Amino acid sequence: MRLSVIQSVLILIFATISPLPLSFSAFAQEDGPKRDVYDLPTPVAIQGRTNNIDESLSLNIGYIPTDSFNRGFPLTLNYAYYFRPFIAWEVLSFGYNFNRETQLKQDFKNLGVAVQNLGFGGVIDFPQNIIMTGVVYTPLYGKSLLFNKSLIHSETSLYLGAGSLVFNKVGHIPAIAPGIQGRFFLSPRSALRYYIRQFFFNDSQLGLTGITDIGIGYEFQFNFFSRRNSVAEDE
Repeated sequence: MRLSVIQSVLILIFATISPLPLSFSAFAQEDGPKRDVYDLPTPVAIQGRTNNIDESLSLNIGYIPTDSFNRGFPLTLNYAYYFRPFIAWEVLSFGYNFNRETQLKQDFKNLGVAVQNLGFGGVIDFPQNIIMTGVVYTPLYGKSLLFNKSLIHSETSLYLGAGSLVFNKVGHIPAIAPGIQGRFFLSPRSALRYYIRQFFFNDSQLGLTGITDIGIGYEFQFNFFSRRNSVAEDE
């Protein structure tokens, strides 16, 4: 009688524990299939770029906070030639700066207070023209989803230029201009662009001095050379 009771208890315990390895194995399988060392790697496809401006003309409007007395709004025309999608020569960038005096300068004038600049030999001055040429390096080309509806193609580039700042009174001063710029493509051959450039130049009294130019513009495909025209027609 005792053996039958003991046997019944053991059978009940075994029946309770035996499904546990099956349940553990089920949970292990839910984590994902195990890969064998001889399995081939999962292929990853990267779609090529569908938007490309390889010879461009752009019109830009910027903002230059020259100093406490002057604020500039440069209108700039740029022409760039792309040797490859990621490397280009901005052949010419020419800007005319529409300068406005700040209220502070007007207040000093109304009070009859003489204002003198520390740089430029004591002259309060501002850039009238900006003439640059430089190299554009574009390491990033991306696609973003805008509000889960529209696909936006974009580029991010680094810029390094050299040229001249033509000041209103002082005249030409050589300058270098590192910066960052980018595109948001409106179509395969047109884009909304933005840029930030820092113009560095040497002042006889202040030494190395910088002026910042921040702007946006419109850029489009501009086929100037016949070889590029033939490429565009082939596409």
